[in-house]
Amino acid sequence: MNRRRSVSVAIAAAAATVTMLSMSGAAMAAGTRSAAGKPSTAAASKDTDRDGMPDAWEKANGLNVKKNDAKLDKDRDGLANKAEYKAGTSAKSADTDRDGLPDGWEVTNRLNPRKDDADADPDDDGLGNAQEFELGYRPRVADSDDNDIPDGDEDPDEDGLSNVQEYQLGYDPQAADSDDNEVTDGEEDLDADGLSNAQEFLLGDDPESDDTDGDGVLDADEDSDGDGVTDLDELTGGTDPQDPADAELPGDDAPSDEVPGDDGAGDEVPGDDDTVGEA
Repeated sequence: MNRRRSVSVAIAAAAATVTMLSMSGAAMAAGTRSAAGKPSTAAASKDTDRDGMPDAWEKANGLNVKKNDAKLDKDRDGLANKAEYKAGTSAKSADTDRDGLPDGWEVTNRLNPRKDDADADPDDDGLGNAQEFELGYRPRVADSDDNDIPDGDEDPDEDGLSNVQEYQLGYDPQAADSDDNEVTDGEEDLDADGLSNAQEFLLGDDPESDDTDGDGVLDADEDSDGDGVTDLDELTGGTDPQDPADAELPGDDAPSDEVPGDDGAGDEVPGDDDTVGEA
């Protein structure tokens, strides 16, 4: 091999080596970026303290990767740290989805702690999940205390209004006199039409509108059963304003032709006891 050919071969070999080194470096750099961007499976599953929670998740949630804290409840939401990991919730926030319901309560009651479902009503009892939580009911059981009365129809403060009605009017279902004015919520007359809130609900009227059907007649002056007596007078007199069969004239409780003082004994003569043959 002549000198010129040997030099050419050497140059070609050197160039090939440089190319290989460049490719190797690029691959290594790419591998480094990949590792930095997304931890390897081994890194993601690493669990130094063997408490069932990966180190990466513990660090992200402010837990100790060198201490078994699986059963602790960092955010005091009723859900242990390991349970938070399994549920996909945050161990640093008691209410991951910020719907006003603690993660632990949602998980216990089979709700979604990662979705705002405060207004949902899975048991169709008229109360939203947030209202059920506030009242201590179970959101997936329509009759939590098993007394044959749906939770929405319960009246825990005994003011004449159900839980659903109280919430509708903005009252506190656990306080009979929500505005502390010495008048129970049921006896209040929000629309000042002469009927109490409880009476309005009984008649199917709107307690916040004095003329529910918009016919120009106050709800109290309506005659729902068409018996000639207003609803208010019927309620005041103790009769059913929706049943014409029980109508009575005000003040007339015993229609008859009896003469005052006549007990129906006939035409007896005073002092005559009907004894015959007395001497």
